[in-house]
Amino acid sequence: MALDRTSGFDMLVQISENELNNQLATAFLAGGTFPPSISVPVNTGGVVGTADLNFNTPVADLDRPRPRMGITLPFSNSQLQITSPVPLTIAPLGGTIVIVDSIVMVTEGSNQFATMDFNDGAPDVTVVFDAASAALLAPLLAAAGLTIEQAQNMMAGVVLTQLQTSIGRLDLTPPIPVTDDADATTVFDIDVTTVNDTTALDRDCISFGVRMANDSGGNINGVTSCMIPAGSQSLVMMSNFWLLARVMRPRIATSLGRPVTDFDTPLRLNRSIPAPGGQGTLTNLEARVIGNRISVTGRATDSGTGWSAESNFSFFIDLGLSDGAITVTATTPVVDTDVDLAWWVWLASLGLGGLFGGIVGAIVAAVVLAIVEAVAEGIADGMISDGISGSLGGLPAIPLGPIGGGLTLTNVVLDDLELRSTIVRSVSVPVKNQGGHTSFVGFAMDLDSGAITTDTRAGSDLVWNPASMLSTNGSSGLTITGSSFGALTPVQVSRFPLTTTQIPLGLIPFTFPPSFPFLPHNEIVFGVRTTEGRFAKVRAWRSITEGGALHLDWVTFDTPTPSLDIAARWSVLERGEVSEYITPDCSFCRSYPVSRCGIFEAWPRLAAFPIEYQWCLCGEVLEEGSGEVSTANGPLAYRLVGRRLYIETEMAQAVDCELCVSAIDARGMELYTCIRINQSGIEKRCRKCNPRKPNVRIEMAAVEAQLATWRPLLAAREPGSRETVAATKVPA
Repeated sequence: MALDRTSGFDMLVQISENELNNQLATAFLAGGTFPPSISVPVNTGGVVGTADLNFNTPVADLDRPRPRMGITLPFSNSQLQITSPVPLTIAPLGGTIVIVDSIVMVTEGSNQFATMDFNDGAPDVTVVFDAASAALLAPLLAAAGLTIEQAQNMMAGVVLTQLQTSIGRLDLTPPIPVTDDADATTVFDIDVTTVNDTTALDRDCISFGVRMANDSGGNINGVTSCMIPAGSQSLVMMSNFWLLARVMRPRIATSLGRPVTDFDTPLRLNRSIPAPGGQGTLTNLEARVIGNRISVTGRATDSGTGWSAESNFSFFIDLGLSDGAITVTATTPVVDTDVDLAWWVWLASLGLGGLFGGIVGAIVAAVVLAIVEAVAEGIADGMISDGISGSLGGLPAIPLGPIGGGLTLTNVVLDDLELRSTIVRSVSVPVKNQGGHTSFVGFAMDLDSGAITTDTRAGSDLVWNPASMLSTNGSSGLTITGSSFGALTPVQVSRFPLTTTQIPLGLIPFTFPPSFPFLPHNEIVFGVRTTEGRFAKVRAWRSITEGGALHLDWVTFDTPTPSLDIAARWSVLERGEVSEYITPDCSFCRSYPVSRCGIFEAWPRLAAFPIEYQWCLCGEVLEEGSGEVSTANGPLAYRLVGRRLYIETEMAQAVDCELCVSAIDARGMELYTCIRINQSGIEKRCRKCNPRKPNVRIEMAAVEAQLATWRPLLAAREPGSRETVAATKVPA
């Protein structure tokens, strides 16, 4: 059997750095992993304010001491708004945040998962502003008495606080069930480390050592190299020992009707047993991995009156791949049989030819069938058809990255059992809209909705002018790429600058449509950021067969888009005289007039800073600074500072109107939202009365003869009075 390549583990799983980054990027664009933007308070080193950061696609790197990993978060179109010691808004800001932390396995209940736990020791956080931002910051920070290094360290502290309080951890696998049972195809425990390949190939990867039982071995520190085959992104390798001893051995014992103790590990019969079918004896049986096959050798004997036979046999089991599923086949057995005959049997057999040549053939055939069925049950049926074949889940549930949901097999290599495959992701970036359009005349296209119009509208993304160019509209932008349309992914589009605004007519080729297979077809392919902030891929060409008509195909991905919210917080400034009363349903109430202060803040998400805000309160557009607006309940005072609005009511003044805000970002995108303000000028609080039953001692008294009857007399009570109701006995 070949040397163990799994470092003693039952299974070794490796995920390349490239695959890890593709999974992280896909999850980020689908709205998971890190939030696409954050707005956090800043209060450090005497500086008070808010940091608004818009993140681009995160990038992981494993060029760190094991088992540490780095995550680089690029940010752009961001801002730092300082309120103290001096009011100061600095935008747009860009740069990188680098987070370095260890990858660890965490157990929660019956699940394990790999994660970067930001609260298990503080991660290293570094913030570096890009050159343009540093140039913008320098004079402004100097006025506030700060250096660029202090600003970067301040931002690093803010990010660290956000990582530990709001994000907590970055999970690198889904939860994986772990059990302590006798099933060799369920996970018992997982270890994790990283491999930093320092050669020119730079084949870095994350490695998971998987144990299937509590007595399994393995040393994760022994995994020091990336064994992922060239051209692949992952590796799933199962040790020969585990395959033979844990998977095949118990099943072969069962198929032969024997206890598993009749076989030594990894797989060798340790005593003579009755042969299958109740005829003859199986004296030897052993399975080993040789090269890319499982070699099975054995010996069987049988005897009868006047004769005995002994056969040595051998055959191979091959693992293959058919339609994405593993197949198990056996070669034709090679059988060498020796037969001993008494003289009289020998004389009688002279005319019978090779009667005794295959006298134990039935035994050998039964052994081959039992072993093949056991292997098929353990690998092809038990492990694969329920787990890995096609695009199903893990075999068993194994770590395949942050959004790895299963494997699609491309090749099977034995010694150790190596499943070469591509990872099927459990998360993908959904498609918002897709289609195609052909036109001889100019038009405008909205890639978010697919709407096509003859005039340019606010929501249009591309405008076609047959005389000059294909151009963007509004805040949309594009980047031309050399990738094919089919191969271009939303992750790739997200990494383009997307700042180009036009494609000249000469760059859009005249060509034959793709439906003409034997004629040349050329096209220009480009990525687009739409006016609503989504990513799209587009291809364009001018058709020779249709008189030069422009043909566009597009796919718009439903990535997170910019949005605008209004946060509201109310507080009571002053309370008036309190009135107390009891309602007819026996509730005790207190009411008092109040004056209130309302604080409203516009919170843009994924918008490019700096941003211009326009507020409208109760139908009136507000000017920066202090003022008042007219309402049905009298003038309402306000103070407006950028994205924050403060309003103050008079005593007992109610407010019932709409508050709206418009935000136009640095790319020219406009966001708009409204909320309803409804606050009473009187604050009332009531609680239900719960009168206690009186504790009355009742004594029986003799009735005087002249008092024949009784009737109650209820004392009069004013509304709202607490006077006790009395019952008095009087003569009738």
